[in-house]
Amino acid sequence: MKIENFSKEVKGALEQRTECTVEEMRIRKNNGVMLYAITLKDDGINIAPTIYLEDYFDNYREYNWSIEQVADKIVEIYNKYRFEHNVNMDFFTNYETAKQRIVYKLINFDRNKYLLEEIPYVRFQDLAIVFYYLVDEDEFSNATILITNRHLDGWGVSTEEIYTVAKENAPKLLKASLLGMMQVLKGLVEENIFTEEEVGDSVLELFEDDNCGMYVLSNSTRLYGAGAILYDYILKEFADKMQSNLFILPSSIHEVIIIPDKDHITKTKLQGMVKEVNETQVAEQEVLSDSVYYFDRNTNKIEIA
Repeated sequence: MKIENFSKEVKGALEQRTECTVEEMRIRKNNGVMLYAITLKDDGINIAPTIYLEDYFDNYREYNWSIEQVADKIVEIYNKYRFEHNVNMDFFTNYETAKQRIVYKLINFDRNKYLLEEIPYVRFQDLAIVFYYLVDEDEFSNATILITNRHLDGWGVSTEEIYTVAKENAPKLLKASLLGMMQVLKGLVEENIFTEEEVGDSVLELFEDDNCGMYVLSNSTRLYGAGAILYDYILKEFADKMQSNLFILPSSIHEVIIIPDKDHITKTKLQGMVKEVNETQVAEQEVLSDSVYYFDRNTNKIEIA
């Protein structure tokens, strides 16, 4: 069964289980990835969770889940996250309020040309700086709203204005996190994101005491953290501390790897590593770029290496 047929069957099963209005959707994500999704809407409620179907489709194909099992699981998720009342959207529709939480992220320019026709952006090397609203996590748990050209028209503001606002907000709301690779791996194990067996003893030994000279830069939420390379101070301070220029490897849209330019590291080797990781380890919608970037601490500029 193809996923489009799977989506229709799940929709039918959900309509038998709930009085909600069930809608199928295809949503454009980063790098042109199109995902299938379902929403269940209560009458009179102006907001509903979006439930993506790809993982459920994998369970249907690989673990023989029935359509009924999928529908039951989606209803369970819906009941957990459903809204019992309308949400006042003034926090976003009123620009004077909204501008306090406008921040930015980095995406690939060439892979998002269709998306970039609909949203404001600033070009940066082979990337684009785009903008989103960071919803108060107390109410929506790290939800974000991508800012579109329609939003700018409604607010009556320019790309230049929200860029200025985002540059001020991002380092405050999404504080930079620059850690040695070993610290990051230990943190992932401690948070039960990976087990020690999944990380592997050989990997842990490789990164022990940061002997590899690799550092991970992200932000406090680990969401769209690659944008932290644009913070005014972070690379300059670290490069001066290391007494070295820096290679920047785009691990994903969520983080980058920083390597001081020492020990005769070659650009060609790093480029090969980035490309291989993107092709084998990173989900398509989370790839940032195959390029390697270089920070010169004398000019305080980032360029493609």
